[in-house]
Amino acid sequence: MTNFQFSMNNSIKYFLFFTTIISVFFVPVLVFAQIVPCTDDCGWTELILLSSNILTFLIGISIPLSAVAFAWAGFIYLTAGGNEEKIKQAHSIFWKVGVGLILVLSAWLIVWSITSALLNQDYILLKGV
Repeated sequence: MTNFQFSMNNSIKYFLFFTTIISVFFVPVLVFAQIVPCTDDCGWTELILLSSNILTFLIGISIPLSAVAFAWAGFIYLTAGGNEEKIKQAHSIFWKVGVGLILVLSAWLIVWSITSALLNQDYILLKGV
């Protein structure tokens, strides 16, 4: 039984590893992500758009990866069979992924707010100066 669990855990780890690698390399190709917004004459607006595009791309990757991590933690939790160490490990993964996802989405909200303010034509930085 121990050998079966060992090979099953390795199989799942290899599957998750290769799925992650494939998704990281092929997600931009599938969605035709144009991260760099200009080719020759780049200015302040393109720099702001570039930061927004990079963060949006990373969010597009982080949400599926967090879903996989949540599923992995759920699998560990369901197969723990009363083993307190496995249950603690699953809870730890749940918390770490949850906090990480909240941090990523908070960063996106901050960058989105800043870029929408800086790219708005009616917004003038230091109006009275």
